Amino acid sequence: MAALTDSSLFTAQAAALLDGSERPNRTGATGGTVKKLRASYTTTGSEAANDTFNLCYLPKGASLSRAGSAVSCVDPGTTLTLDIGTSSNADLYADGIVLSSGGTVGFGSAVAGTAADLAPTVTTDNSAVIVTIASANTVTASVVLYFEIEYVDWN
Repeated sequence: MAALTDSSLFTAQAAALLDGSERPNRTGATGGTVKKLRASYTTTGSEAANDTFNLCYLPKGASLSRAGSAVSCVDPGTTLTLDIGTSSNADLYADGIVLSSGGTVGFGSAVAGTAADLAPTVTTDNSAVIVTIASANTVTASVVLYFEIEYVDWN
């Protein structure tokens, strides 16, 4: 029979239960509260590569969930590709979200997939999430982009 090992989360939760607590404590290792933000941006038709706009703030102690975050819109024009991140790392959360045909695209579908790319990043202060237009061509004015931002609050 193969040997079984426990995940780091299971180990932390088991330790908390063994110390007499009714439930595991809430730490970065054992869980937080999942929250969701909804933001929108309406295109002007003059969007160009390297343009940016501020999307929202994540509070101190938050970790964006790429799997639970997405952007949706109707067809915004010939080409519209977005990166989502911070002022110091433009594609921290998503790199190359292609919206050229519209639809819903998850942040997780636009991450390279290396261990470093997938590691959760916990904010150390209130942090602005910034959208950078990676490429744009013949963007239609007045198309609303809806952003669903899911994050875990570790506080």
